[in-house]
Amino acid sequence: MQKVRFILGLSLALGGCDVEAAALQAPREPTREAIAAPRRDLAVGEKEAISAAVMAKLSDAGPRDFKWFPLVVRPHEGVVDYCGLVSGDFIVGEYDIRNAAANYRDYYAQLTFDRRGALSKVDVVTIGRNKLDNIPTMVDSICIQDGYDLFPVHQAKTN
Repeated sequence: MQKVRFILGLSLALGGCDVEAAALQAPREPTREAIAAPRRDLAVGEKEAISAAVMAKLSDAGPRDFKWFPLVVRPHEGVVDYCGLVSGDFIVGEYDIRNAAANYRDYYAQLTFDRRGALSKVDVVTIGRNKLDNIPTMVDSICIQDGYDLFPVHQAKTN
């Protein structure tokens, strides 16, 4: 009887994980705080620090393009969340997608600013997969809640 309860409990727990994963992948609405938060363009030095941290997380050191979004200034627990796009892998399967408009990966980073307001640390939490399929990911869900809209790639600034 104990084995049956254990297997039943395990099945329910694992089934719940699938539901949670699906919920995280579904696009969500921005929070009220994110909607009300001020926004500002990133400074050149901030872009350089973020791009260096993202490049350190990627597996290859090939040249990458970045799409920059305004920073949603909503600090929590000493950090400000930032989401952006970095050009993805050039080869997917058999296809060279160097010129594909949707060949971008989203990333989620946490930025720490010092008392003077200068960026002091960038922690790249995760980098998503290529967005060629246009299927929302967990990164998309987090970023949408934080007030970033990563799907209209053409609205972001390149630099």
